[in-house]
Amino acid sequence: MADLHMFQYRGKRLVYDVNSGSLHEVDELAWELMHLMCNDNTNEHIDELPATNYSRPDIKQAQTEINTLQEQQLLFSSPPPGVAHRFGGGRLKSLCLFMSSNCNLQCRYCFARPPGKGKDNKGNMSRDVAFRAVDLLLEQEGGDFCELDFFGGEPLLNFPLIRETVAYARAGGLRKGKEFTFTLTTNALLLGEEVGTFLNEEDMSIILSLDGRPAVHDQMRRTLSGGDSYARVLPRIHKFLQERGYNNYYIRGTYTAHNLDFCKDVEHLLAEGFDSLSMEPVVAAAELPYALQQEHIPRLEQEYDRLVELFLERRAAGRPFNFYHFDMDLEKGPCVYKRLSGCGAGGEYLAVAADGTLYPCHQFVGTEAFRLGKLADGPLELDTASGERVACSAAQRNECSYCWARFLCGGGCAAASYFLAGDLYQNDKIYCALQRIRLERALYLQAV
Repeated sequence: MADLHMFQYRGKRLVYDVNSGSLHEVDELAWELMHLMCNDNTNEHIDELPATNYSRPDIKQAQTEINTLQEQQLLFSSPPPGVAHRFGGGRLKSLCLFMSSNCNLQCRYCFARPPGKGKDNKGNMSRDVAFRAVDLLLEQEGGDFCELDFFGGEPLLNFPLIRETVAYARAGGLRKGKEFTFTLTTNALLLGEEVGTFLNEEDMSIILSLDGRPAVHDQMRRTLSGGDSYARVLPRIHKFLQERGYNNYYIRGTYTAHNLDFCKDVEHLLAEGFDSLSMEPVVAAAELPYALQQEHIPRLEQEYDRLVELFLERRAAGRPFNFYHFDMDLEKGPCVYKRLSGCGAGGEYLAVAADGTLYPCHQFVGTEAFRLGKLADGPLELDTASGERVACSAAQRNECSYCWARFLCGGGCAAASYFLAGDLYQNDKIYCALQRIRLERALYLQAV
């Protein structure tokens, strides 16, 4: 079977060549020809085309164009080199630091604090652990770039250490010839003047948690006393972003079963002046009242259709916005290695809990089965086999091996497989369905 994904959307016939990452808009004749060729990659079925529909010269011309693209490895292309060794190894490049496992909100869907999972949610990261984490990156051979993501809980509860860690990393980077970039995810409650000035001076990338409409946000993101948080965080977010010219940020929302009409939340955020947005499906066990269910998929697909309309309307009006899941550049990236390696969890990317324990990614923090080691006195004994188990899990999921989207999603999310499907080597049906829905619409937006 040819590795093509052929789909029609809003009147366009689109053909995505899985292995090369090439996208083609074709006419009806080429569409039918490629359908005939898909099964065996030969031209022997051309005579099956109804002669009354197309002239022989037109068929020959279309076939010539298809053959040319095939010779250029832009259609019916071969798998990228290295597929047999995909998802493994790789130099450690990025660490997610849980600067504090405490939080000043109690979000109902927070994976860092699920009830009944036996996770330790107390304490701030120490200076020793943070500096050892930086040293771990500096000790890696090769590569000029390193990344630190400040996370939690709420990382700004440990703001003094964030300041110290950035200074320590920059100084170490100068000595080692490495350049650090920094990202911070915050609920914005602590975005005061001192914090904002520091983050802007350091040009730190910021992810701000805001779910959309006030009622939607407040339903899931409660204060410690059980009150609303929207009215408290919104002015802080605006003040902070005004000071950085609304640059280098994302507003990250989460949609649940309670707001399947999440495009209205996107519209609300746009009306507030935010133009760099991400709206993520909740990761939650099926029995929870806000969890997404299989029967929600058709409704969510309609919502992504509405989001495409909104995206095009705003672009035509000269008021474009960035939506994370529509951000795709088929010409410049991602590179073949990135398409094969996915997010890098367990290999290129690890998470460091507040106590210094290492995990494959931030969503596994606190789950003992995925404990990789601990930053402490003496040499680090890193359980690379367990990390590799996560990094390579997509290669062992049967559905990933033939899914047309495998190089665009990087094999999906190992945490979603483990926590939603119950097995690192199984796909969560809802997660995969939403991925494919979003990717088809992102491909369409490349063609218009």
